[in-house]
Amino acid sequence: MKRTVSLLTASLLLLSLTACGNESIPSPTPSQPVAEATPTTTPEPTPQPTPWNWPEGAPEEQGIDPGMLEKLHADLDASDVRSALVVRNGVLVDEYYKEGFDETSVFSLQSCSKSVTSALVGLAIEQGYIQGVDVPISDYFPHLLDSSSPYAGEITLWHLLTHTTGFYGTDNELWEVWRSSDNWVDYVLEQSIVTRPGAAFNYSTGNSHLLGVIVELATGKSLLEYGKEVLFDLLDMDSVICGTDPQGYCDGGNGFSMSLRDMAKFGQLFLQGGVWEGKQVIPEGWVEDSTALQFKRNTGSADYGYQWWVRTFGVEQYPAFFAQGHFGQYIFVVPALELVVTVTSHHTGSSSMYWRLMNDIVAGCET
Repeated sequence: MKRTVSLLTASLLLLSLTACGNESIPSPTPSQPVAEATPTTTPEPTPQPTPWNWPEGAPEEQGIDPGMLEKLHADLDASDVRSALVVRNGVLVDEYYKEGFDETSVFSLQSCSKSVTSALVGLAIEQGYIQGVDVPISDYFPHLLDSSSPYAGEITLWHLLTHTTGFYGTDNELWEVWRSSDNWVDYVLEQSIVTRPGAAFNYSTGNSHLLGVIVELATGKSLLEYGKEVLFDLLDMDSVICGTDPQGYCDGGNGFSMSLRDMAKFGQLFLQGGVWEGKQVIPEGWVEDSTALQFKRNTGSADYGYQWWVRTFGVEQYPAFFAQGHFGQYIFVVPALELVVTVTSHHTGSSSMYWRLMNDIVAGCET
């Protein structure tokens, strides 16, 4: 009897196991490789490039008379000049600051800003944002064609670059009312066109401001943002800032500020035909056109390129070009002497002081 029960129990157990075998049982998955333990050491930080800075050297090693520089400093001490810097052959040989200023000081360029804006116009043309200097500005400001003047459609970027638009009013005549207007762009465009474009030189920061606005409209970026992307960051010009007009457009005619050393970098870039550290930053042709005579004036001691002034210095009459701003801001470049001189001031007198300064520096350079 006990045996019968055991057999019956075994049979029931076998049937139970068979029934369970008909249920859906997940198949075992292959074993996954075990992940290796994450290292506990901190990865090495990515090395950051060292910002470019000026190589420095003794003036006599670069063919400059140290005695001339001593006299220069004495003259500067008695002047309204705040800072000055001399570069020869790509080497910083002299740097001067009045008390309260140093190489970290950021100075308003005033109208030296115009030369910076001109460089950005050239880059926008090179990159295809702007077709060229012969483009009518009415392409960007179509309401200009509402003017009653038959010349409105003739004004091009070339005329803005050379201050020959024909618009009424110089900075001397319109500066205060223009800068206090609610809309700087419209104020310029609403002025009467009193001469045919290209016929007369009429220096107006309003022309330069329109250039900066055109770059912004063409690129879709602020003038400062675009400048950082294509120029300033490439030269480690990290001091550059720019003011804006009531509509938020960068003040391309008067609003840039930067350190004295960054001013010198900009001048050195143009001395080198737009090349920096082996890279063509600004097109060589634009550098040549900007710093060549584009319009010969009937008055004054200098003529004009594309927002750069051109004249000669020294007994040998070395051709030079320079950016000039109100109160005595300057970037001088004398290519034949591999010379760059930058100056910041708060000088309200004649600019002839700076011509004497440059003639003295040129005289102190061996050729």
